[in-house]
Amino acid sequence: MLAQKYEYSVVGPGTEQYEEYCALRHEVFCAELGRLPSCEDQVGKRPLETDDFDAHSVHVLCRSVETGEAVGCARLILPSPRGLNVLSRYTLHSQPNAELDMVGEIGRLAISSKLRRYRRDTQLVGPALPSGASEDLNREIKRDGPTVALGLYREVFRLASEHGITHCYAAMEPSLSRMLNRLGFPFHEAGPVNHAVQPARQPYLIGANALRTGLATRNSCLYRFIFGGEEPTLGLGKTIWTAAEALPSPFDAFLPTPG
Repeated sequence: MLAQKYEYSVVGPGTEQYEEYCALRHEVFCAELGRLPSCEDQVGKRPLETDDFDAHSVHVLCRSVETGEAVGCARLILPSPRGLNVLSRYTLHSQPNAELDMVGEIGRLAISSKLRRYRRDTQLVGPALPSGASEDLNREIKRDGPTVALGLYREVFRLASEHGITHCYAAMEPSLSRMLNRLGFPFHEAGPVNHAVQPARQPYLIGANALRTGLATRNSCLYRFIFGGEEPTLGLGKTIWTAAEALPSPFDAFLPTPG
């Protein structure tokens, strides 16, 4: 099954897995898109992308089971005296009805470029294709992107629950928010679009209870995948691709959320 082709794990500083995670962030956000500055390179080591919020976050890395390569990443910024990244970069007009220690932030969500069908698909990035890969194999691997991305959201929401977080901010392009809402993720606007960042992004907020209700009523297949641990079935795939094809941009054209 498709889900068995990829494995997700929580990685922490000081491990080789965490270095791979930061290297993938650099590959997408710094080298490919130029949206974030690269950390100072250390002689003999690959470039990494990190920031001050990493010390107060939990980090998810997705790998290809077959190749072992890093294909996706995401982080959940936890409540701390440092605050959240979104608070300093965006004007917020919507505050969650929750204590500050129950509010987190989703960010650094991306998939390797090789799982994306278009260059601008950055919230879906993936592993290197084998040398001389056929066009059919190339197309098949790239179609894995949406499921990998949904798996990252699943892991982030699971970690939020484990850490007692009831609401999460996320900064994203409005087109991504519209797509996620069509799939059943009830992200709502938390502030105006910030045109000072490129591409322009907007802060959104999602609550755990609203997420469960939204998916249960609008997308039962995705609900079972996110909360029930079920394999993504053909029904789920149809749900994803039907919704994607109804929008101007396909699901795997989501841009990554530096966040």
